Amino acid sequence: MSFWQPRSVLQLLLIGFLVAVAPLCIAILSTIDALGELAEKHRSTTRLVVEVSQLEQQVQRDILQLERRARQYLALADRDLAILFDLERDRLLEDLEALEQILPSTSPDVAALLDTLEDLRLPGASESGHNPAADPIVDEGEGIERVFALIVERGQAIQLWKQASVESLIEQDTEQAEDLTEFLVAQISLLAAITFALLLLFAYWITRPLKELTQEIQQLGTEGLSHSIEISGPLELKALGTRLEWLRQQLHDSEQQKQQFLRHISHELKTPLASLREGTDLLSEHVAGALSQQQQEIVDIVRLNGIELQRLIENLIDFNQTPYQELSVENINLEELCTDLLRHYRFSIDTKRLTLDTNGTVSTWRADRHKLRTTLDNLLSNAVNYTPEDGAIALVWYEKDANLIVDVANSGEAIPLEDEDRVFEPFFQSAAKRTGPIKGSGIGLSVARECMEAQRGTLELVPNPHFPVCFRLICPVH
Repeated sequence: MSFWQPRSVLQLLLIGFLVAVAPLCIAILSTIDALGELAEKHRSTTRLVVEVSQLEQQVQRDILQLERRARQYLALADRDLAILFDLERDRLLEDLEALEQILPSTSPDVAALLDTLEDLRLPGASESGHNPAADPIVDEGEGIERVFALIVERGQAIQLWKQASVESLIEQDTEQAEDLTEFLVAQISLLAAITFALLLLFAYWITRPLKELTQEIQQLGTEGLSHSIEISGPLELKALGTRLEWLRQQLHDSEQQKQQFLRHISHELKTPLASLREGTDLLSEHVAGALSQQQQEIVDIVRLNGIELQRLIENLIDFNQTPYQELSVENINLEELCTDLLRHYRFSIDTKRLTLDTNGTVSTWRADRHKLRTTLDNLLSNAVNYTPEDGAIALVWYEKDANLIVDVANSGEAIPLEDEDRVFEPFFQSAAKRTGPIKGSGIGLSVARECMEAQRGTLELVPNPHFPVCFRLICPVH
């Protein structure tokens, strides 16, 4: 099952933006709706509190008016005042019932006051045949004082009940607001987490092809040009991957042509060179007859240049093949290896009257013989060619921290400071004067360093208290 792939980076960015913003929009709309409900609830509570306060104040005024009407009736004994008393009592009863219905809680004082008011009658307002002695209020002033004192007391209790009920409503409103706030915080936190997760998802979706592209480019540098490149994702990155694959193919074809050229050129060069060296060796060994001293010197020069030419050709081949060669590890007799290498430079050393100092404290070492020999050969050739006549060369090897250390130092002109960091670059030649019979190619030190790095070693230019030039190779044991 294949997932949907966006057609372009712009499309992916727009979709990612919309999807990531969607939870935030939901949070905003939900917050607005919740705040609207909270505001409406607050307005309802405010209206209820105002209405309750108005009714409670009206009840208190009705009680005072009822008491005043009763006292007027007892003072004047007017039947119309008794009728007004009954009307005001009925209105007080309606206000109390309305107050009791509005508030969510009930009060025993309201019920008791209602019962008291229901039984409260004035003699002048009674029907015919009614016994005034049965009314709660009689003509005596003491009875009026007692009954209305009770009514006022219960009215004050009702006022306290109203205040408690209002505080309860306000507290409930506050609790609902706090609960809503906690809900909104939790909702926004959840939606923010979802938004962050979506952002990470789309960021991964956008950066994944870029990481693939980076990995492919890195593989080109580390694993070579043999694997094909295929990038998935938006069209722009796919097109970039296609162009990179085209470039890889071109580089691969160029590499193949280069390798083919090197194989052909090495064959074409080595075949006559082998005949040349064989002929000079035969002449040097007097197989064709005795040679005069002058003839012998000429043969030695030709033989030496043949060896140097062979080394240059091998350097050129090794320079292109060293990164791809596998190690062939074996035990190496270091003294025999150095003696064999120096034998090829004996004629140049004798001709230039060079002083050679060799000193080694390690007899054998386990490493790649060809790479170690190539490194030492290039270092010795460099030392012989750059050391002036009557100069000195030192070859020292020893073991330190489980590593083989070899110093190849020579007298003569020091390498300029501006060239020290570039002497290992391919085809770079220092400004120092070279005295060898053949101009160098500028890849000897580069090949030497690559041979050491292939064995997880190093080759560096280091200071030496006795020589102006000193190269140090460090080869770990294998």
